[in-house]
Amino acid sequence: MLRKFAIKEENSSYPLWAVLTYDEEQDIYGADIPEDIDPDHLPAILGILARKGIYTVEDKWARRFVKERVVPPDRQNIGMILRDVGLAYYSEFPLLIYTGGRCCMDEFYLEEIH
Repeated sequence: MLRKFAIKEENSSYPLWAVLTYDEEQDIYGADIPEDIDPDHLPAILGILARKGIYTVEDKWARRFVKERVVPPDRQNIGMILRDVGLAYYSEFPLLIYTGGRCCMDEFYLEEIH
């Protein structure tokens, strides 16, 4: 099943900055960045790619974007975090969903597109 998420920013009137996709069956991420977006207003990795003219983001870079937005697997108290989230093992996607894609580095978050 392919899931899609609008990458939005708190207190922004812009409807979405990019779209993150995740294929649950194949465990593949992707992202699409509108070409008219100012790269300086995107989350770090997506902004770097857009400056290079890359607007369709492959799994390697989209996954890196996700990894920057979730608790790393080597975090000291990862067992407690996983229990709090209700996970038996570390998996990025459920952690991304749990946090809504929020991180302390910016004001971006994810909103699922149905």
